[in-house]
Amino acid sequence: MKLNGKFLTTGVGSLPYLDAGKSVRIICDSFDIPFWPQLPRKSFKEHMYAQFSQGLPGLIVDEKQRSVHVDSSRDISEELAGIYEAYSSGDYGFFGITEEFSAGFYAFIKAAKRHKPGYVKGHITGPVSFGLGLTDEKDKSIIYNDNFKEAFTRLLEIKALWQIDKLKEIADKVIIFIDEPYLASFGSSFVSIQRQDVIAMLNSIIDGIHSKNAFAGIHCCGNTDWSMLAETRVDIINFDAYLYADNLSLYSEDIGKFLKRGGYLAWGIAPTSEAILKETHEALFKRICSQIENLEKKSIDRDLIIQNSLLTPSCGMGTLSEELTEDILLKLANVAKLSKANL
Repeated sequence: MKLNGKFLTTGVGSLPYLDAGKSVRIICDSFDIPFWPQLPRKSFKEHMYAQFSQGLPGLIVDEKQRSVHVDSSRDISEELAGIYEAYSSGDYGFFGITEEFSAGFYAFIKAAKRHKPGYVKGHITGPVSFGLGLTDEKDKSIIYNDNFKEAFTRLLEIKALWQIDKLKEIADKVIIFIDEPYLASFGSSFVSIQRQDVIAMLNSIIDGIHSKNAFAGIHCCGNTDWSMLAETRVDIINFDAYLYADNLSLYSEDIGKFLKRGGYLAWGIAPTSEAILKETHEALFKRICSQIENLEKKSIDRDLIIQNSLLTPSCGMGTLSEELTEDILLKLANVAKLSKANL
């Protein structure tokens, strides 16, 4: 599968607005590849862990305490069976995302049809981050609970497949990003999960996305073992290019192979912090030019890099001010204009 165009822009997911309609209008006006917005300030249920938790056996969402966890001490066998039954039958409706948990998704579905975009993007929280971020009644991450591990991976895949079906009502070409912030902790003493387990969990969801003829991306906003992501069957690797491009280049052999097999780099070149205030779009453009040259020096074909590149903010913007968010969007759009015209 190929994306038509170089340096197309898209976003990671979250925005700081309270109004879903306003968020969608800004997205459709600002990005080449529009996406549905996560609005964590609007509701705790739109937090990246709560938003994709509906249908998880033993689920407890406490909005007052702003917490989401599971109670595995009770009999959850029927709930587990329900996930596997839905997965095998392809009947995903019960495990979709309701409007209560995602006002932005439903506003996007209504509004984006009028824009008729060539591509649209959705997202899920990745299985590693979801499994480490959610805990059971013993305050233990559910990724270490064998009863839950495969079930929540299947549940997340179902939510990706459900999205694709809905998003294909808007555009033929759909991209789903798997958001994995916890991969920045991979290999540390805090995360005892094996490399092949990570790859297997990600590939399980990636294969499901591919089964619907959609593109699969992985977003990690910190530093990680980039060779591990390149080893998966993912189509797009989205990384914080403002802070971690040098780290990515350390894995140039793996990244080169990834690009040659048709993979794309989504450069998170616009920092989602106050660092954006000291940057101009010209400076950010020079930065990405330098980063491309760095990969070229490591024997990766320059044209291959350029043709297989997208641009994004470095991370989600749900915790930022509206003013800072709009500065990021403007500068990203201008970086994209320079990149398309000069690279």
